[in-house]
Amino acid sequence: MPAILLAATVLVTGGTQAVAHDDHAGTYEPSPVSQSQNLKLIGSAPKTSTVPTYRNSDLAFWGRTVYAGNYDGFRTIDISDPENPVVRSDFNCPGAQHDVSVYRGLLFTSIDAPITGPECGSARTPSGVPGFEGIRIFDVSDPSNPQYVDAVATDCGSHTHTLVPDPANGRVLLYVSSYPSGVLPTSPYGNTCSRPHSKISVVEVPLADPTAASVVSTPQFQLNDYAGIAGFNGCHDISVFMELELAASACMSEGQIWDLSDLENPTTVGRIHNPNVEFWHSASFTWDGTTVLFGDEAGGGVSPRCRTTDPDTLGAIWIYDVASATISDGATQQPALSHFKIPRTQGDVARCTMHNFNTLPLADRYVAVSAAYSGGTTVFDFTDRENPIEVGHNDPHGANTWSSYWYNGNIFTNDTGRGLDVMLLTDQARAGAKRLPYLNPQTQENVID
Repeated sequence: MPAILLAATVLVTGGTQAVAHDDHAGTYEPSPVSQSQNLKLIGSAPKTSTVPTYRNSDLAFWGRTVYAGNYDGFRTIDISDPENPVVRSDFNCPGAQHDVSVYRGLLFTSIDAPITGPECGSARTPSGVPGFEGIRIFDVSDPSNPQYVDAVATDCGSHTHTLVPDPANGRVLLYVSSYPSGVLPTSPYGNTCSRPHSKISVVEVPLADPTAASVVSTPQFQLNDYAGIAGFNGCHDISVFMELELAASACMSEGQIWDLSDLENPTTVGRIHNPNVEFWHSASFTWDGTTVLFGDEAGGGVSPRCRTTDPDTLGAIWIYDVASATISDGATQQPALSHFKIPRTQGDVARCTMHNFNTLPLADRYVAVSAAYSGGTTVFDFTDRENPIEVGHNDPHGANTWSSYWYNGNIFTNDTGRGLDVMLLTDQARAGAKRLPYLNPQTQENVID
């Protein structure tokens, strides 16, 4: 693969002492503060809770409100003034990991560890004891006063989910991704977890009556076992492109392209295999739909993968041509166009890998924003798909960045320890980016060309 080029001027200031991160098990050592001159931190809504379980996760956007998930619930934050974000609600409703999506006054969150019930205030069940796992539904029509509405149990829980709008039928669907980390009997709520788990759950939510939400299908897929463990399979994250009726699914041991012509029953049209990828984690399309990015969460997000001895293929984002992704067997390798990884080392113990990302809504070039845990946030241009180049980065003090997304002129990040940060990119790479009325980062609706 071609070497990654570094275009941004870098500023590095001081060092920081090692601290223990509070996301997954492992050691976290933040890197020195580092930023390029064209990517500045302009606003923050710092984490306020000191509860050890309070760990920030993913983001969703509706108008001038960002919904920031965390393991203890979610925050609603007014971003009318990006330099001064205002927390409207810090809603307590514990459950891992609260992946979030939002649509027309409804917020959906993922629960991926058994709890004693779906309602807020439920506790974790003892090890090996089944409980509720799945999707929670909230009314956020007043972002300052969220209300719990209902919940839907899904097999093996919901590690993440992807919102699939279907306004013609007065509903949204949620593609629920999960995998069988543990095998559990049927819970009182009807969900179970067993191996193999080569399926997703499709949850239908009628917009007029979200209390009628239910699982309407459980499509099955051909999936390779992860790490050679029999039956240990499933999908981690799914990105959909509604106009093109396509999805890109990161399924632990492989990437897949799905046909969405039947929304309740997606089917595989391409399987992507790459021996350099440790864990297929995330996906995103370019806004013309010709190119797809797949992220590798090497080391599961708990191990150092940005050491001086690590190759730039380890924990990278891989770039593929969508039209060429037609392989249907479980072994043939699909050649990548290229890959990108932050070109800065992060020490021998700091966990670092590319994590959650999206592409800028541009018509004339390809630019992406990505989180990199201890590596902070990076912006890279891959208009030349075989030669991606970094155009900016910001690695603030104590960075442990889970999600970094472009939305309406700014970059918003959710950091497990810092909270919400807002960044401004002053670079030609952003010129012409379209504004959107809302954004669930794993849901792209209309082609921009």
